[in-house]
Amino acid sequence: MRKKLDQLKPEDAIPLLVRLKTLILGKNKPDGFTRLMFTSSLFSWLLLTIWNAVSYFVLLTSDIIEENKGFSVKDVIIKNGQNLGFNGEEFLSSITTFYFNSLFVWLFIFFGLVLMYRKKRIYTLVVLGGLAFHFIYMFFVLGFQYFIEDVSFFDKILYGILIVVAMIHSLLMSKEKNAVLNEEDEIADYN
Repeated sequence: MRKKLDQLKPEDAIPLLVRLKTLILGKNKPDGFTRLMFTSSLFSWLLLTIWNAVSYFVLLTSDIIEENKGFSVKDVIIKNGQNLGFNGEEFLSSITTFYFNSLFVWLFIFFGLVLMYRKKRIYTLVVLGGLAFHFIYMFFVLGFQYFIEDVSFFDKILYGILIVVAMIHSLLMSKEKNAVLNEEDEIADYN
């Protein structure tokens, strides 16, 4: 039964959100450890993605910011680029392109986190591969000095959380799979 647009309430969106959650995360909940690792990774991913998106949006709207606030974002970025050894305009173009392309890398990493929640072994390759691509791309486009000087310590901690959680969870998931396989072999040998 379809409702008219003026009769819709916010509660009507809940079934849609539940179906979306089921589509992304699946019907089965993993064990508590996996959910904890997923939640901490998702939190880190969310903060890094939001920061990336906000930075890109600020760069896109820098002219509007300058008109309304009298503050030139472009001048600050160009000066920062010159301090890092870039031609100012070149750095502005490079960092804008980097932030735009990184949004797609963060989507790819999110796909890996979904695979983590579903306990698919390939998730490690997706998450760590996405992060490796992100860092290689950052070093290639913006330079290692950018990572050292301009990436905040908090962001580095978030990157570290993503990497360490993926590695630890992957290792423990492999041990769990091996234990199950060994147990099945023992049962088969017994029969």
